[in-house]
Amino acid sequence: MQTVTIPVSEEILTAANMDTEEMASAMSREYAMKMFQYGKLTLMQSAELCNMNIYDFLSILSQARIPVINYDIEDVKKELSYFK
Repeated sequence: MQTVTIPVSEEILTAANMDTEEMASAMSREYAMKMFQYGKLTLMQSAELCNMNIYDFLSILSQARIPVINYDIEDVKKELSYFK
């Protein structure tokens, strides 16, 4: 496993009212959600990135209003054609 280091000043931690562990957790969670939203990581990979089980990750996606299933109009039309 690799470790990524991001420098954060004491001023930022104080302003956010977080310690380094809380900041690291929040940053990995937000980044995992964005990577999933942009289609860069799968649901499982994103959950793993922020050290969550898939059910907890689904919950934070829901709270952030990030769809888990992302159909475009052509996908919907294709699915509906199966019912004709």
